[in-house]
Amino acid sequence: KAKRDKSHHHLSSVNMSFSSFSSQEFCNGLGLDTAGEVSQLEVRQMLGNIEDIRDYHKKVMLPKMEKAMDNAQLMRILFETEQPRLSRKYGRYCINNTRSSIIINQNIKFFSLYQFNKGLMLRVDGMLIKPIQRLTRYHMFLNSISKTCKELGFMEASKDFAAACDSILSAASHTNTMMWIGKMENCPLDLSGQGQLLKHGQVLTRSLAGSAKKGKKWSTSLQKPSSCHLFLFQQTVVLCRTSENCEEQNNPHLYYAGHISVNQVRVRDTVGEDQNTFEVHKLENVKVSVMAEPNTSEGKSEGKSETKSGVIMRLECQSEEDKDDWVRAINNEVKQLRSMARTLSSQFIMII
Repeated sequence: KAKRDKSHHHLSSVNMSFSSFSSQEFCNGLGLDTAGEVSQLEVRQMLGNIEDIRDYHKKVMLPKMEKAMDNAQLMRILFETEQPRLSRKYGRYCINNTRSSIIINQNIKFFSLYQFNKGLMLRVDGMLIKPIQRLTRYHMFLNSISKTCKELGFMEASKDFAAACDSILSAASHTNTMMWIGKMENCPLDLSGQGQLLKHGQVLTRSLAGSAKKGKKWSTSLQKPSSCHLFLFQQTVVLCRTSENCEEQNNPHLYYAGHISVNQVRVRDTVGEDQNTFEVHKLENVKVSVMAEPNTSEGKSEGKSETKSGVIMRLECQSEEDKDDWVRAINNEVKQLRSMARTLSSQFIMII
């Protein structure tokens, strides 16, 4: 009983630290009533989905954590179940971090004066980092409880808390990736509005510019390949050129090269005899949303449609298996979007 009471007390005290922290002070401090040099649109862009995270923690995570206080298995199930939502919500917040920093830096005098007038303890950038720090606190909380249970002889409970901690580490890894993507240079897109990141990885590509002007078919045999990084979001495929990052070896600098909406995509699986290469085509009868210069080709869609398409990207993967994974992932998302469009269309017709 003494062991159980000690573990319960430790869990309660750590859990209270989450209860006492809330981004409410931030939302009340800056609010959406900011006037003067900073527009309401800029404030909303700076805050991102911080209020959604606050409400999610207050209405979902905290109540469920309190219910699981005496049950390590429930705590494990909670974090394993909520891991996708944690990754999605905090990932969206982190990918917006760079844009928030730009707004703050451009208006630093205004926000410093606002902080002084409101008597806020922290600077704006210090308050914006709090949601990101919460994932670290989750990790510290679960790791600490797991170690305490092990010391007290509660081995099964220790394993359950450790498993919950692994779920948090997975979410944290995803948010770190989103923070890196958010640093992409010269990107015209609102990356936080492109949906969940489904897949990303290194590819090789060659420029398409100039081939159409010469009236020749696109040939890449003599072109030097460029190292790029490809990102598949729910709504958009984004291609970036990369360069070495001396400070973060695993996260190269990203430079926007082009994008295309998923609902405009057609994928050509294998190009010639190269089993590691696939092409991304744009449907010709859909408005262009890609920034790179397309090369026109006479490809036809598979199935009944006779819609022509133009080559947007020719991408070389590290292996045939890697190529197959990319083709499968993109096609699956295309099918989902088109299925959703057909469903919405049929519902609209029924209403009429």
